[in-house]
Amino acid sequence: MTRLRFVTRLNPSKTEAGELAGYGNVTFAPMDALADGLGGLDTSLERPADELADGSYSYFAEGDLLLAKVTPCFENGKKALVTRLPNRIGFATSEVHVIRPDRRKVDPDYLRYLLSSETFRAAGIASMTGAGGLRRISDNAIKDFQLPVVNLATQKAIAAFLDRKTTRIDKLIAKRERQVELLHKRAKQAVAELVTGATVEGMATVETGLDHIPSIPAHWSLLRAGHLFHEVAEPNTDDLPVLSVSIHTGISDRQLDDEERDRKVNLIEDRSSYKCVRPGYLAYNMMRAWQGAVGVSTVNGAVSPAYVVAKPTHDLHSPYYQFLLRTPLFIEQMRQGSKGITDFRLRLYWEQFRLIMLPMPPLEEQRRIAAEAERELAHADEVAARIVRSVALLRERRAALITAAVAGQIDIRENLPTAISTSDRDRFRLVVGAEIIHRHRSNPKFGRVKLQKELYLAEAHLGISELQGNYFRQAAGPLDRALIEETERAVEAAGFYRASQADGAGTTVTYAPLANVGRHNAELKSLLGPRADALGGLIGLLRDFGTEAVEAIATLYAVWNDALMDGRQPDDSTIVNGVLTEWHEEKGKKFKDSDLRRWLDWMKRNGLTPRGQGPRTAHTMTRDMFA
Repeated sequence: MTRLRFVTRLNPSKTEAGELAGYGNVTFAPMDALADGLGGLDTSLERPADELADGSYSYFAEGDLLLAKVTPCFENGKKALVTRLPNRIGFATSEVHVIRPDRRKVDPDYLRYLLSSETFRAAGIASMTGAGGLRRISDNAIKDFQLPVVNLATQKAIAAFLDRKTTRIDKLIAKRERQVELLHKRAKQAVAELVTGATVEGMATVETGLDHIPSIPAHWSLLRAGHLFHEVAEPNTDDLPVLSVSIHTGISDRQLDDEERDRKVNLIEDRSSYKCVRPGYLAYNMMRAWQGAVGVSTVNGAVSPAYVVAKPTHDLHSPYYQFLLRTPLFIEQMRQGSKGITDFRLRLYWEQFRLIMLPMPPLEEQRRIAAEAERELAHADEVAARIVRSVALLRERRAALITAAVAGQIDIRENLPTAISTSDRDRFRLVVGAEIIHRHRSNPKFGRVKLQKELYLAEAHLGISELQGNYFRQAAGPLDRALIEETERAVEAAGFYRASQADGAGTTVTYAPLANVGRHNAELKSLLGPRADALGGLIGLLRDFGTEAVEAIATLYAVWNDALMDGRQPDDSTIVNGVLTEWHEEKGKKFKDSDLRRWLDWMKRNGLTPRGQGPRTAHTMTRDMFA
C-alpha cells in the first residue's frame, strides 16, 4: 500500500491557470453545489474568474476531486469528481479540499469511491479538529490515508464494478423514494376529496360561486371562517409547554426540546407574551400560513406571539378544519389573503383569515370525515415507513459494498480488463485499420478523417477496447493523433496500404494498395471473432457518407456517450449544444443546429446510440491536424 500523498496533489495553486481575467465567467461552487454520498457538481452558477481569485476560494480544474472538509458536510459525503467545466477551471467554497489525482498512479473514479468508503469517513471524523459545528479534517488526514489497491488496472476494474452495482442500487432507491412520494400525494388527494365532499356519490350538490370550492353537497353549509372561529389571545399564565405549528404535521402535542427550540423559535424568557392554546383551538403561524402551517391543538400549551389562535364558536369538530385548511386549495386561499411584497415576507392576519369561506358539514359527518382522513394518512405513513426502512438498508448495503470493494475484499476478476500488451494493441490497430481502409477502397468519400472517426466508433460503439485510443476533442471530432499515425505506419509496413497526399501536406489523404492488400482478413477474424462482422456492418453503414457527415456523427456520439458516463441522460438539445458550444470553437462555424438534429435522428433510427461505455474524450483547445 501507499499513502495518498504520493498519488495525489492537494489544493493546487490558482497560479497554474495563468491570467485569470482571460477566462471570463467560470464555475463557482458553494457547498450546496456539491451532492451528498457519491457526489456530483452543479456547474450552473458562474462568476468572473478574476473576482473569485481575489477571494479565499478554492481553485480547481477539470479532473480534480472536491471534498467537503467541514462538519456536517464531510460526514454527509459531499464531494464531486469534476469531469467537465464550461471554462475548464472553477472556484469552490474554502470549506472544500481540492484533490488532484495522478492518473498514472490512481484512477479518479476509484479514488472517488475510496473517499466514499466508511473506512475513510471514520478516519476523517477521528482526525477532525475544532469546536461545535466548525470541526474540519486536516490536509494530513487525506495525505496519510492508505491507498489499499495500487494496481491501476485493478482500480479501474473496481470502479467499473462499483459503477454497475451502485447504479442498480441507486435506481432501486430512487424507485422506492418515488413510491413514498406517490403514497403521500395520493393520501393527500384522498383527504382533499373527503373534506370537500367530492367523494359523496349520487348526492345532490349546490353551486357555491367560488373558484376554490365550486360546489358542495346540498346538505352542507358555507360560512366564513370568522363565523366558525373567533380570535383569542389568552396570555400564558400557567407556564404551559411551548408548542409549534408545522407545515407537515400541524400543532405538536409536546414541549419543544432544547435542540428543536434553538432551531425553530427564539424563546423569550418571559413567556407571558405567549398565547395559550386549548384542545380544539385552531392556531396558525402568520408567517407560514401560506405554506400550510395551521393546525388544531390536542393539549393545553403555549405558542409564539407570532401565531394566531382561534376558538370555535359553533359546535364543530376542529380536526375536520385542520384537514380542510391543509389542503392545497385552502392553503392557496391563505396565501391569497396574506400581505407582503415577497413570499417570505407574507403575513396572514386574522382580518384576512376570517374572510375565507369554509364548508360546514353536519357535526357527525365532520367527525366521520376527520376519522377517515386520519386513517388514510396513517396508512400512507405506515407503508411509507416500511419503504423508508428498506431504503435505509439499501444505503447501508451500498456503503458496505463500496468499503469492501475499494479495500480489495471482493472478487471482481470478471471486471478486470484483458491484459493487452503493446504488441497486442498494435496488432488490433493494424487489422482494424486495414479492414476499414480495405472496405473503403476506391471510395472517393474516404480519407484520413473518416478513418479516424471509424476507429473511434469501433472502440466506443463496438467495444473493440483493444485499440486503446486516447481521444481528444478536436475540430474534426474525436482524435487520437498517435493512433492514426501508428495505424497508417503499421498498414504500410505490413504491405497493405500506403497513405499519401498527392497535392502536398494539408490536402486529402488517399490510401494506395500494396502487395499484401486484403491479406489481413484471417487475423482480423482470429482477433475480433464475431466483432469482425459488427465492424463490417459499421463500415457499411457509414460508407456512402462524406467526411463532414461522419465527423458530425462521431462527435454527436462522443458527446452523448460522455454524458452517459457522467451519469446524465441528455436530451437532443443538450447533445447538440454540447457539439456546438462545448466541443471545439470550430464546430459552431461548421454545423447548424438543424443539421446535427437530422444526424442525431438518423443515428437513433439506425441503432448507432451509445451505452455510456468505452473511451471518454478529453477537452482541449488546440487545433487538430485536420482543421
